[in-house]
Formats: sequence, structure tokens, C-alpha cells
Amino acid sequence: MENQDNIFQKLCPCGCFNSFKNQEVDFIKEYEHWFLILNHEQGFLGRSILILKNHKTDERELTNEEALEKHTLYCLWREAITKAFNPDKINQAQLGNEEHVHNGHLHWHFVPRYRRPIYFFGLEFQSDTPETQKLIFSSVRDKTIHSTELRIKIKEELLKYL
Repeated sequence: MENQDNIFQKLCPCGCFNSFKNQEVDFIKEYEHWFLILNHEQGFLGRSILILKNHKTDERELTNEEALEKHTLYCLWREAITKAFNPDKINQAQLGNEEHVHNGHLHWHFVPRYRRPIYFFGLEFQSDTPETQKLIFSSVRDKTIHSTELRIKIKEELLKYL
């Protein structure tokens, strides 16, 4: 596997993600305009982030090609997460609150939600109660950072279907 520093440099030669080099972030797959990563917070099993390679901070700045690829990749990810873990619903969020961290790379959070207990690799992950299923993911998210080994297993499960 490539050195993580090389992955960041390869995907975003602008250097905007160099400050993340000490974090355990699992890149899932690279595409023409975007890259898909597994979020280091896996309270919701399979939580992922789709990040634009170019410097743009608002969806209206996307070219037609970037917007179409974003939609296509969401659909591919949605199919993969369904086959891997069968969530009951998906939250998508494009908040734009942390531009200062990465100098303006538009990104979407893809958050699977489960209305039943969900287990993977011998562990139970976050599921909704009737009360929490009505709330946005950021209001109820579990900020647990699971082990690298577990996140690699989650990534491998998703890659079977991507």
C-alpha cells in the first residue's frame, strides 16, 4: 500500500490535505474529479466522504462534468453500501463549515443510517431509535474512532461492490 503522504500528494498536489498526514484516513477510490474516503468516525457503519479535487466551495461552481460525476459516484456508493450493509436510509450533507481546514475543497458526507442493530467484524455500530431517526446525523453521531484494522475491513467490504 502506498505511503499516506504520497496518496495525499497524488490526489491533491495543491497540498491542502498535507495537514491531515498524521490522521488515519482510508482512501477508498479515486475518480476523475473526486476521491472517496472512509470517514475516520465510523459510528454510522460505512460513513464516507466524497471530496472534490479542485478548489471550489459551493455546488454552483461545479462544472457539468463534476456535477454529473458526483451524482454518478453517489449512486455507485449507494449501491455498494446497500450490498455491503443494507442501511435503512442515507443522510447526505454538504456543510462547508471547514473550508479553513482544507482551503476550499467542496465535499459531501454520505452517512448510512440504520433503524436496527447493525454488527460488523464482531462490533455493534450506531443505530437509530424512533427518536433519533428523525434527527440529522450530526445531532446524534457517535464520534468514536475505530481501529485502523476495523476501518480497513469496512473499506474492503465496500470495495467488493465499487
